[in-house]
Amino acid sequence: FELGADCVLMPTIDIRPPADWQAVDAAIGELDTFDWVVFTSANGVEHFLGRIWEFGGDLRQLSGRQIAAIGPATADALKQYHLRADLVPTEYRGEALGEALQPLVRHKRVLWARASRGRDVLPAMLRDADADVQEVVVYQNVDVEHFDPQAAELLDHGEVDWVALSSPSIARRFAQLLSSEARRHLGDTLRLASISPVTSAAAADVDLPIHAEATDYTWPGLLQAIVSAEGTG
Repeated sequence: FELGADCVLMPTIDIRPPADWQAVDAAIGELDTFDWVVFTSANGVEHFLGRIWEFGGDLRQLSGRQIAAIGPATADALKQYHLRADLVPTEYRGEALGEALQPLVRHKRVLWARASRGRDVLPAMLRDADADVQEVVVYQNVDVEHFDPQAAELLDHGEVDWVALSSPSIARRFAQLLSSEARRHLGDTLRLASISPVTSAAAADVDLPIHAEATDYTWPGLLQAIVSAEGTG
């Protein structure tokens, strides 16, 4: 089984700038008051650091701040800006990042550059550790209204073998967009792969069966889960 040219992009979430940059700009203006800056996605890195540049600053504003990244993809996005993450948990999910940060942020000030929606487990865990947490929305997750027509036609005709679900919000939106014709192919010609247990739980909540789940919660891990499932199928 090879992942090659027969891949179709099927976005269910559109990534957009925040509706208002005011809170982000205010946080950038007082970056020197934070001890930690936390990123939980590559999109967060790109939008926040890009805004620093647009705001007239540069990476010197992060001097003295420690930086946490939820996983290797986020850490790689930081490297594109010549920054290294001081902390990356061994398990790439909010709970693991929270556990790794808790002993380090007691009575510290933490800035979380986040999406417009998502799980709130991380700030809750940090506040439980007596951290002063400020959250700023640096990008929006907006549901798309419909699948690309080519993708919808392939799904309806049972011509898609696998769909990769890379977040809980994507799983939920995929279920909303999936037609009754396409649903008839679930578990037969159409199988679903999940990037993490949290995503699998969200899929179960909307009656989507998961046929492969990544053990390494990254895109390479997700693709390897599909390859492994094909090998045992």
